[in-house]
Amino acid sequence: MHKLCLVCAVALVSTASLAAKDEVSEPATRTVSGTQIGHYKNGPVPIDLSLVQIAALVPNGSGGYNVFTGTGTSAGTFTIPGVPSGFYLLQFGGNYLWTSNTTVDADFIADYRSDIVLANSSTTLTFDLVNLKSWQGTDVFEMVCPNNLTYDSYPGMTGETSFTGTFNYFGSLSDASEGDQYYVAQLSTQNVGGLPFTALSRFLAPPKFTQAQGSDTPINGSLKTVAQNNQFEANINGADILTQALAANPNATLAFSGISLDVYPGSFAHGQNTDTPDLVLYGGVPTISTNGDLGVVSYGNPYPSAKFPLYASYEYAGQTPYLAPGATNTTSITTVAFGSTTNLPTASSAIEPLVSVVNSPSVMGLNFFTNHRGIGLTPSLKWSPPSVGPATYYVVNIAQLSNVGGNTVATGIAAFRTQKTSLRIPPGLLSTGQAYVFAISAFYIPGLNFAKTPYYLGSTTARADVISGMMQP
Repeated sequence: MHKLCLVCAVALVSTASLAAKDEVSEPATRTVSGTQIGHYKNGPVPIDLSLVQIAALVPNGSGGYNVFTGTGTSAGTFTIPGVPSGFYLLQFGGNYLWTSNTTVDADFIADYRSDIVLANSSTTLTFDLVNLKSWQGTDVFEMVCPNNLTYDSYPGMTGETSFTGTFNYFGSLSDASEGDQYYVAQLSTQNVGGLPFTALSRFLAPPKFTQAQGSDTPINGSLKTVAQNNQFEANINGADILTQALAANPNATLAFSGISLDVYPGSFAHGQNTDTPDLVLYGGVPTISTNGDLGVVSYGNPYPSAKFPLYASYEYAGQTPYLAPGATNTTSITTVAFGSTTNLPTASSAIEPLVSVVNSPSVMGLNFFTNHRGIGLTPSLKWSPPSVGPATYYVVNIAQLSNVGGNTVATGIAAFRTQKTSLRIPPGLLSTGQAYVFAISAFYIPGLNFAKTPYYLGSTTARADVISGMMQP
């Protein structure tokens, strides 16, 4: 697929920038200011910060923080007066950034339009397409619209050479006037190294259309046969990627694994910021759990190379179960080993982990992966850099585990982005009598200027997670 991996993008939207200054010339205090603006395909959209808690948390030298409160506006601007020089945690609601900058550019990029509207459950598509390649049970039939962040896939029937029927539509409502162009493709199965890879063989770019909630849209025509005259070297170090996915936690089990070759609609300089069409796809069963070159996958590519650059990605996801105090049913939290790059595999260069999990994570000096009581309301987390990388930065996420009617519910409450290998949790986030888990993600984005744009991605972006045991203050 390539559905935009929001878990891999992380739900953080603050960025910092400022050219380095001579520390001697820094004023004793300064007014921290900046903007938070989303840069979408149809133009910039400021984030309403008027109701968001804005603050600078400055280490006080005693293991805590002095808090300097700021204000935000609906125009996406903010100011925090009286902040001492040096590093601090910049707070946007539940999101925090470790920075020393005085002027903060918290912008982010989204390669889709800003005004998307998700279709409701009664919105459908009716397909009447001919020239399907005889359907195999592991084939993939997908429809993608990068401009409105849509990726949908649909099941076929073995042996069919046409694709017909009415299906629920789970994407965003299409608007032809805003340039929404859909791409429909069949990825047909071929055996490579004894595994069922799928590769693009049939294709259609239907005329642009506009949808209303609850409507049915016909997709008619003849699929174009696309010659599979391109080659993807399936040289995959699956064992190494699997090791990173399962290193998230001793109790983690594999939930999903996938390898893909995709095209990107425009420049891939800032990485994947929308849904993208697949050319080659391998997912799930059986998991690629060995290292080596499986062989060549032949695929078709109807997209013009000048406008749709190629990129390859891997994603192996783990799940770790948790039981909140008093609950009878567990929930699982997903972690990932993920990477995407324009450096495609060759016979001598495999798809392999671009970054590994952090080493030796701990909470208050205790084993990170073991359940603990009495860690306090402001615990300290520490870790060592990953063995593979290096890490460009780290993200620490905190989730609260709650008993809701006997079910364990995990709710994210805070996320921290930092280049340090330690973090003191600020007061006010953890509460006595509650239970929490901490996740530490190592990110590798070569070429990223973290001081200037720490929330941007790059043409190579990778992530590997670890997740703690259950922690109680």
